[in-house]
Amino acid sequence: QHYKSITFIEIPNMNIHHTSNKFNLFEPEIHLNDKLKLLHNVLEAFPQEIDEDDTELYLQSLMKLVAYAKIFSRDDPLPLAVAHLALGLVYVVKKSYWKQGEHHASEAIVHAENMLTSKEQINTLIESYYVVGYCRLKLGKTGEALEAATAARNCIEELGFLNNKPSNPNLEYKVTVLAAWCSPSRLQLFLESLECVGPPDKNAYIHLMIAQYYRDNKNISDALKSAKQGLEAANQFEDIAMQADASRYLAECYMESPGHGCVDEGLLLLRKTIALYTTHFSGLDTSTLSTNDLLINALLKQEMYDEALEELKAIKEAKILKFGEYSKQMADFYKQLGSLYLIQNRTKDALRVFKSCLSILNIIQTKPNSVTTSIRNTIKSLEASRTEKPAFKLHSKVK
Repeated sequence: QHYKSITFIEIPNMNIHHTSNKFNLFEPEIHLNDKLKLLHNVLEAFPQEIDEDDTELYLQSLMKLVAYAKIFSRDDPLPLAVAHLALGLVYVVKKSYWKQGEHHASEAIVHAENMLTSKEQINTLIESYYVVGYCRLKLGKTGEALEAATAARNCIEELGFLNNKPSNPNLEYKVTVLAAWCSPSRLQLFLESLECVGPPDKNAYIHLMIAQYYRDNKNISDALKSAKQGLEAANQFEDIAMQADASRYLAECYMESPGHGCVDEGLLLLRKTIALYTTHFSGLDTSTLSTNDLLINALLKQEMYDEALEELKAIKEAKILKFGEYSKQMADFYKQLGSLYLIQNRTKDALRVFKSCLSILNIIQTKPNSVTTSIRNTIKSLEASRTEKPAFKLHSKVK
């Protein structure tokens, strides 16, 4: 019965629901074929492009590329630096291997620093520091991540890139946002990132991250203001997914606000968000289903049990299609549905769905846990209450 906010953006990791780089403000992008074309001028034995669909073959090719680039490293360190950076990026983006990514990006820094005479070398150094910082953040080394991000920012400033567009126009923007995530002065850096050269539509997400900063500091009033700015910025672009993300986040802020009418506004926005996600993606999309869960939890918090029950029953088929009948998600679904039936004193319905929940748990779990034990005890209690015979009182015969 307790409402738990499904946090839209978490620190240090962002929990934005889509896999596209567009929705992760500082996630590295490979852009590998651009690097390979650069290297092709020096390493003519290697192709200008590699098939990105076969990750293992991709990695093997890049390992050979690193070995081959070492031959040229004495005369020109750029090929080896770029090859290490490319290999590190594939480990990060394709495999989520943070240690390997950090190692190869660090190797790239060593070689890129040896000779800074071209724009390509300078950009390679900045991007390598940025990838090292990203990997360290993922590894939980926030202080070291900030050092790398700061080094990247210093390179950008010292080498005159504030007023000159880098070969990757998003690089300065990504470095600034990454530094913001790692820094105690996060708010100031977020504000700076709004001024950075970068895709203007991403400013919507910067406003949401500023709102998250205020939420973390229990300043719901300013969080609401920033979230509203985020939605306003999102509405300036024909990007339904971005509008839905901003709408959902603003709804969460409303649900946390004690102000009069905020709960109603939050519920309205959640329903609009679900409609947007369903239109742009589908009713089976993770974003749609997780927002449905958020709406149900919000209704439970307000003790709007009838509405919560209707919303929960409405997404049953979608969850089965998405996760399968015998899945943890469906076990959780039946558990929540059974709890709602109990609140409404519908013990027969509660018993039925709790049994469904237990059947799934018995299949998907190798051994019982506390959840299984709790469901089993609830079923026993409900069955016992149904089998109890009513007590009859004996009365004296009236003469």
